Amino acid sequence: MTYAFLLQNVGAYTVALYQDTLNENTEKNDVNLSVPIKNTTILDTKSKTEYSDLVNQNNKTVGTVTYTPKFICGSVSSDEGPVRPGHYDTDISILNKQDYPIKILWNVIPNDKNSSNSIITILKPESSTNITCRDILPLVTDTKNLVEGFVLLSLPISGNILGAFPDPNNPEASILRSINDTESNLIDVQVFYTANALPQLPSEMIFNKIDFTILSDPSGKIPQASLNQVLEVSFLSNASQIYDQVSRIKSLLKEKFKLSDSELSAINIQIQKSDIDAIFTNDDHAISSSRLSPNIFYR
Repeated sequence: MTYAFLLQNVGAYTVALYQDTLNENTEKNDVNLSVPIKNTTILDTKSKTEYSDLVNQNNKTVGTVTYTPKFICGSVSSDEGPVRPGHYDTDISILNKQDYPIKILWNVIPNDKNSSNSIITILKPESSTNITCRDILPLVTDTKNLVEGFVLLSLPISGNILGAFPDPNNPEASILRSINDTESNLIDVQVFYTANALPQLPSEMIFNKIDFTILSDPSGKIPQASLNQVLEVSFLSNASQIYDQVSRIKSLLKEKFKLSDSELSAINIQIQKSDIDAIFTNDDHAISSSRLSPNIFYR
């Protein structure tokens, strides 16, 4: 009992001495002192949660892999939007990177319209295919000048009636094969968009610029200020065609001044000079492309 009593006193004295020293230092330095706590365990709930999700994900197998490329098809002729006037096309390219065949389901989901029926496509090993507006538009009911929406590409990996891996010896049968998320990117999907403001490809345009004079007009329909003056007119021409420039000028005057055939034949025209200019139409063309990442659903 004596030994225990002395030990308790020593402990109390030590604590008291430390407390006195702490109070003294506090008064001198006017700061708060803290003593680090040893042998303490801090629960990191965030790390445990992330680790738990990772474990659960690793324990699951991939059930379905999908890609959702957006498409835009058609033409806009005015400022009706949502894009600038032009002609728009979409090319969805699909590459099977594997050395075995893969079965793909795809359907069209236009904006504010019903989804189309699914179409089955089998990609041979290390082969590619594409889906363009020519494939998409026939599947869209009540089409407009411009159609937008999404194409849903689906690879049913396992747990489905239809497997993504067809049997090479029997195309009607499917091989169910489990894969993990690191192997889920079986195919490569890229989307290529084009927009062109011109209905046709750019081409060379040839113009004939003609200086001429109207020497006389018995009809009196042409203003006197235009007579005996050097006038200028330009015509769009083809490189392989021969033109009678006087006839072209008279046809223009007939339409402008409402001349009859007899009045037109009485007009006397003289060509002073003729020049040829060639220009190329601007290629107002825009392209863009993007590679899609897979959407993975586990079972």
